[in-house]
Amino acid sequence: MRIYFPHHQLLCLFMSEIFSSVGVSSVQEVIGAVGQSVTFPISVPVSGTILYKGDTVGQVLNKQSEINSEKFQNRLHWVSQSGFFTLSDLRTDDSGLYTVHSTKELEGKQEYQLEVYERVSAPLVNTTSSSSEFCSLLCSVRNVRGLKLIWYEDYVLLNQTSSSSTSNITLNLHLEIKKTENHRERTFSCVSSNPVSKETTITITHVCSLNTDPRPPDWLRILIPVLVSVLLVIAVIVMVVYLKKRKQNEASPQTEVSSATEGLNEEILYSVINHKNPTQTNIRERADDEACALTTVYDRIRPERTSDCDNNGTE
Repeated sequence: MRIYFPHHQLLCLFMSEIFSSVGVSSVQEVIGAVGQSVTFPISVPVSGTILYKGDTVGQVLNKQSEINSEKFQNRLHWVSQSGFFTLSDLRTDDSGLYTVHSTKELEGKQEYQLEVYERVSAPLVNTTSSSSEFCSLLCSVRNVRGLKLIWYEDYVLLNQTSSSSTSNITLNLHLEIKKTENHRERTFSCVSSNPVSKETTITITHVCSLNTDPRPPDWLRILIPVLVSVLLVIAVIVMVVYLKKRKQNEASPQTEVSSATEGLNEEILYSVINHKNPTQTNIRERADDEACALTTVYDRIRPERTSDCDNNGTE
């Protein structure tokens, strides 16, 4: 037996389904970070309520708001200009289902699933072991809700893990890679993230290379500048001593010459020469004097020469 519905009955059935669906809304997801605030974007302009996990925590009656929950006291606010409810200073235990219902003028109801996350911290990276063929790195970070850890090398994903619960204080992610035959530095990055934050720690290492590290060890890099400084100081001291010695050596010959000159001056006697007009007697005396061959103005007085001259003069 077939049942036929007139066309107008089918149209009425379709329209009733449409109107019956009015006011029914899907759950919207809202994400917030600890310490921040979120706004539930459905307006309650005159009267309405807000529920948390089925319990009324705030209400508005003729544009007058009241918070009924001690948990949300001084944190849940109704903004009269927009009609929105705002929750500030978020905590992780604020997560859950919220229902906002407007009962006058703009009637409507909307459900929100709020998820509150802590911000992640920067991960710590350490080298755990190194063999002839492999090296191992460890990335550690404080565990928070929704945490995910990922290892990269030059933007290539190598390994990842996520936190299923916050029972463990720390989330660790190991990375074991095969060493390569090159001298270049290898750059690895460990990224910690969740829906509200992201932190990255980059490490540059040679331990994952088959070749030895071309750079000198740390103690040698510190010792080299110290040795250079000591050598420079020694060189300056040697140069100062050399110049001082050279100056003394140059001054010694001048002192000796000066001393010799002073000694010579002490032996020199000065004589006064009187000039007379020549006479017959003087001419004879000059002839006798020429025999002594006195031709210089200054001369040393020697006893033997003086006696010779005196003998000649007597003759």
